[in-house]
Amino acid sequence: MKKIRIALIGTENDHAAPALISLKSQSDIFDLAGYCFVDEDDTQFKNNEAVYEDVPRLSLDELWNAGLDAVVIETNEKISCKYAIMAAEHGLHVQMDKPGSEDHEEFVSMINLFKKSGLVFQPGYMYRYNPAFLKALEIVKSGRIGKIYSVEAQMNALQGDAKRIWLKQFRGGMMFFVGCHMIDLVLRLQGMPSEIIPLNACSGKDDIVSNDIGFAVFKYENGASFVKTTASEPGGFMRRQVVVCGTKGTIEINPLEYNVEGGLCSDMRVLDLETGSAWAARADAKTYGPFVRLDNMLRSFAEMVAGEKPYDIDLDYEIKLHEIVLKAAGY
Repeated sequence: MKKIRIALIGTENDHAAPALISLKSQSDIFDLAGYCFVDEDDTQFKNNEAVYEDVPRLSLDELWNAGLDAVVIETNEKISCKYAIMAAEHGLHVQMDKPGSEDHEEFVSMINLFKKSGLVFQPGYMYRYNPAFLKALEIVKSGRIGKIYSVEAQMNALQGDAKRIWLKQFRGGMMFFVGCHMIDLVLRLQGMPSEIIPLNACSGKDDIVSNDIGFAVFKYENGASFVKTTASEPGGFMRRQVVVCGTKGTIEINPLEYNVEGGLCSDMRVLDLETGSAWAARADAKTYGPFVRLDNMLRSFAEMVAGEKPYDIDLDYEIKLHEIVLKAAGY
């Protein structure tokens, strides 16, 4: 595959430094031209400055004229669509961190630009490429666990005061910022809901008033699913899990990710009526990993840009997902 000449726009997003590390580590497929610091908070940049030391810093004009094929956009979510539109207008493929603008019309306008241009757009939903989730999706599509009637998806954390204060800028709080990952998984597993019930809240921890608790119920014809995400939960990082309940069996990915030497792992257990009893829920267990969280996602993006694999994203789905994220986040 011809190397993809690429650059990073923005450093404020939590995934900016990991994305740059992934681009550098996959030098067999990426030719990293540099990064651009745009009009945003520099806290994340200062916290990860060593990651950027060996990468050229470009102005925006220099970046547009660097002979690029693509960009990765890791700005604050409030301005990410703005820069994605600018990149598309310069003929560049875009990998952009999730979930996109708080303004659905802006998001739709951006997607329509990519539809019209034929350029690749990949949102940063990293769990789409998690090996345990991919296996769970395969099992669901095979019909092995029957008709799905419930998905329970959680992505929790214990964040410091500074992060929860930062979160105040988003009316949708944690459901908008992080819960979007889990909403994507619910929709991939179960399809579009008939009703969305947002139940987001503020824990009041340390008198910080951001919506640091995200909770939403997704109603389906034959059941209900939920997404939960928190920024104030002790042990929250180990409470990232997906449970898929079907009429013939259950899949549990728990934890969805945990740190090991060399990256992350996921533990998945499958109980179905053919191979396990009510007290054998840990039958057919498997660990997936270690893997580096963003590597598979960015490699998939490169393959699409290079024309080596079919475009694996339905942009109409991305529009619907964004709409549902905003509803679940209380917009």
